[in-house]
Amino acid sequence: MSLQTIFLTGATGFIGSHLAEVLLHRGCEVRCLIRSGSSAAAVPRGVVPVVGRVEEPAGYRDALSGCDAVFHLAGCVNALSRAALMETNGHATARLADACAALPAPPRFVFVSSLAAAGPPPRGRPRRDESDPAAPVSNYGRSKRAGEIALEQLADRLPVTIVRPGIVYGRRDPKIAAVFKAIHRTGVHFVVGFRTPPLSLIHVDDLVGLLVRAATDGETLAGADGPPGRGYYLACDDSDHPTYWQFGRHIAAALGRGVFVWPLWRWVGRTVAGVSEAVSRLTGDASLLTLDKIREATVRTWACSAAKARDQLAFAPPLPLDARLRETAVWFREQGWL
Repeated sequence: MSLQTIFLTGATGFIGSHLAEVLLHRGCEVRCLIRSGSSAAAVPRGVVPVVGRVEEPAGYRDALSGCDAVFHLAGCVNALSRAALMETNGHATARLADACAALPAPPRFVFVSSLAAAGPPPRGRPRRDESDPAAPVSNYGRSKRAGEIALEQLADRLPVTIVRPGIVYGRRDPKIAAVFKAIHRTGVHFVVGFRTPPLSLIHVDDLVGLLVRAATDGETLAGADGPPGRGYYLACDDSDHPTYWQFGRHIAAALGRGVFVWPLWRWVGRTVAGVSEAVSRLTGDASLLTLDKIREATVRTWACSAAKARDQLAFAPPLPLDARLRETAVWFREQGWL
């Protein structure tokens, strides 16, 4: 299918801003759902802003009409409660999908979920693939899985493709920038545990290219009676699965400096995360360091396979991890983020 008119949520975020730029470059009209009060600097230039909240379809339902595809990237990674995660990542996804399914000509719906919704590979398997049953280990993963389940229930009314990326990194990412900055300034990389899990990583440019191909050529969900994994794509550069310990060393090399990896006992990590959560409840500001994230950081492995995306969507990251990290380090330096 061709892409001409797009509805995009999450356009002011890290991945969404990159996707908006690529779609605009392709000549698409990009209608972006923007929360009221978002700064002008956060809105990609050239998009058609649609002011509203994904939780409230009445505010954007008219903007869905005539769209070829909907890319749903808006979500919540950290929140003060499990209920808040579920509301944004689960219930709001269902409301958006219901609004799309009710259209006379429902658009292709591409949902950017997360590897956390799938969970680690089953015991005895070195890598997860799309046919493995979902087994999320965190509240965040369970909330993203709730969004997936809501979409599965609409498979007979709405053409849906779900992409589950691993850790996404690249320019304009404040979360990965914090890791670069810490290593750049202190030469120390903290990890939880003395054996950290292998990771699945993907550069933002590679993910955006995959999302566009998923919209034009990807499988769609088959519903409860379909084959396992149909309509799902795992997204990572599976040529390399560094552990978080090794990832710090890769970042240090990209910065051109040495690094000392400092492992923390798991109970220390849990204690620090517990204190962080308590402070968050007092201040009302959600923290990135939570017990939920400690649970994700201490599983056996997050390795997954991108074979299906390679075979069906010609997914082929053009540069290896170290080259991408060097690009990212250069951008952070140029922007003064280090």
